[in-house]
Amino acid sequence: MKINMTEKRIAFIADIHHYSEKLGNSGRAYELREGSDQKCLKETGAILDSAFSRFLGEDIDALCIAGDITNDGEKVSHEEVSEKFRKFSEKKKLYVITSTHDWCSDRNPRRFEGESIFNDVETLSPEELTALYESFGKEDVISEYKTPLGLVSRCFKVCEGLCLLAVHDDCDGVGGKSGYSEEHLTWMVNEIEKAKARGDKCIAMEHHLLLHPFCRFINSGQSIGDNFEVAERLADAGLRLMFVGHSHMQRTTEFVSAKGNKITQVNLGSLTGYPAPITYLTFKGDRAVLETKCLEKFTYGGRELDFSYLRQHTLGVLFNLLEAGSADKKDFYERLRANGIKIPAYDLLYPLIKVVCKKLLKAKCGGAGRLINFFTFGKAIDKKALKNIRDKRLLDLVSAVFLSVFDGSMFINELSEDEKTVVASVGALPSRIINKLPLKNKEKILVTTDQISSLTRELMYPSSPDNVKHEVIL
Repeated sequence: MKINMTEKRIAFIADIHHYSEKLGNSGRAYELREGSDQKCLKETGAILDSAFSRFLGEDIDALCIAGDITNDGEKVSHEEVSEKFRKFSEKKKLYVITSTHDWCSDRNPRRFEGESIFNDVETLSPEELTALYESFGKEDVISEYKTPLGLVSRCFKVCEGLCLLAVHDDCDGVGGKSGYSEEHLTWMVNEIEKAKARGDKCIAMEHHLLLHPFCRFINSGQSIGDNFEVAERLADAGLRLMFVGHSHMQRTTEFVSAKGNKITQVNLGSLTGYPAPITYLTFKGDRAVLETKCLEKFTYGGRELDFSYLRQHTLGVLFNLLEAGSADKKDFYERLRANGIKIPAYDLLYPLIKVVCKKLLKAKCGGAGRLINFFTFGKAIDKKALKNIRDKRLLDLVSAVFLSVFDGSMFINELSEDEKTVVASVGALPSRIINKLPLKNKEKILVTTDQISSLTRELMYPSSPDNVKHEVIL
């Protein structure tokens, strides 16, 4: 049965991580925190305002937000963002789920003042989150399930012919990990089947990943527990489309169950980090057309900032560390710790680190490639491709690869074929080396190195489904 909602359009965003500037927006401690994150901090409210203004001017019927609404569950951040939600919901339908950052699951809320970090920040509990956000879409609720944490999964009747499962996966899986208890999963399956019996189509959103967009090498800790078993049951029940957040990586992934039923996962990147993605879902009969666009600009502090601002902020995670390493030992080790790398400040080691960082900042692809080929007897990297990009700065190529992890390779064609060839060759190198060595646990090591190779090739040569535009049969 076709959906009775031709040309209906829904926007999806995730991982706003709204940060109240009342928690500090200057000083050394704040700058270290800000410089260690792919997403923005003080600019989050301005970015959200710009996105809401865009949505209000567009022909969308609803907005769905897939969790991690605040930076670390700070009460003041929730108060600010929920007020923005309230005003928006007066004009457009709004459906919201929360996740671990919204109740500060690591119990480490922070505010910043000068060189000091303070943890005396009031946060909200899961039960308080439910009370704060339950009004959004409340009139469309047709079924609910309360988790042991006190979070409430809901099934919404968005419009005639369409239901939305907005589910909370925090700590409900095996061993207290993200996922679903058998009771919770059964409720989800039942709602999908009931929707089908009514002649409705059902889509869903959760925060943590259902599928690994790349490979277990970088995504295994970000997905729900027993994820393939859950995907199997949801696909066989009739769910065809799941929106998720968490990884900050924009990517579309497909899974086919043993019975031949396909489910498509759309991993939404962070709205407040590069590339500020928004995924639009347009219904055309029984087809769902997915299209991802980027927020082009926003205004902060009286200045209009464009897309390049977010790009440079993300690259700052890499470049700030290298620049500190090349010039200032204290700054370098402070930035390492801000990035979660807690190692002693070795005085004897730093001179070597300084030399390496300086070399990396100036290195060209030609020199780096020749060095790799020297140690691999000229067999690692295609010499013709390397020659054609020999004068390109190495970090510019590294930056393009780094950004493609977050943007779903939507701009990868800005790289030349020679550049892609070199990157793919470097990614394949670990497996080639391991295969040549007489190691006892070679097969186990190759699992990881082969995943690195696959990841690199996927970034350079994205396979179907398209991360920018894709169609799903519901």
